Amino acid sequence: MTTTYAVREVFPTLQGEGFHAGRFAVFVRFAACNLWTGREQDRERDATRHDVACPRWCDTDFAGGARMDLGDLMRAIDTAADHYGAVTTRSRGEVQVDRGTPGLLVFTGGEPLLHLDRPLLDAVRDDYPDFTVAIETNGTVAPADGVHPDWVCVSPKVPVERLVVTSGSELKVVYPAYDPLAYESIEENFGHLYVSPEAQVEVGSVGVSEVSRSATRAAADFVLRHPHWRLSIQQHKLLGLP
Repeated sequence: MTTTYAVREVFPTLQGEGFHAGRFAVFVRFAACNLWTGREQDRERDATRHDVACPRWCDTDFAGGARMDLGDLMRAIDTAADHYGAVTTRSRGEVQVDRGTPGLLVFTGGEPLLHLDRPLLDAVRDDYPDFTVAIETNGTVAPADGVHPDWVCVSPKVPVERLVVTSGSELKVVYPAYDPLAYESIEENFGHLYVSPEAQVEVGSVGVSEVSRSATRAAADFVLRHPHWRLSIQQHKLLGLP
């Protein structure tokens, strides 16, 4: 049976958050999450069912999408990478060509570790060896065998004792929805610590949100009190990018 991936969208943008903020990136947004269906009507049900807060305010539109096999997904990545000229040519088969400017390829969701497997990771690394391959995960799903991205961002949505991914490149806590101090026991397992202001979701419109001044100031005040953390603002929203 041919492996297929549930993909919501593939698009070029600038990474808006964390260590790589401002860097050209191709995002692969998988459909489906283990904590929320992505449907507006299921927010409260899933928050209660999984004993988590994130379905009540998650602003990401990851529901729906299409099933794509590896070849289709790689072609979608090629199209996105070529859109702004980041990669004008690449290798196919035995032909080796210049791939252009290095960039960032981010697997996100939903929850990307429900989907990302070794064949996809290998294909991306073969075609884009100069790209940094990253994931953005909620930390509750263990990676498949052989899945070791270059950059792992964990944005926890459950208490620390429920996490299965407890180390990585950056730990990014949404504030004030979650208390960064609740993750003190795993701080040293990450190279970078970030606090991200909680977005305010427009009721009835999944994917439509804005970050309030009060949430941003609250996050900034936290960092001022705990300066080993850094503030991460969603720059892509300020720029009107996806």
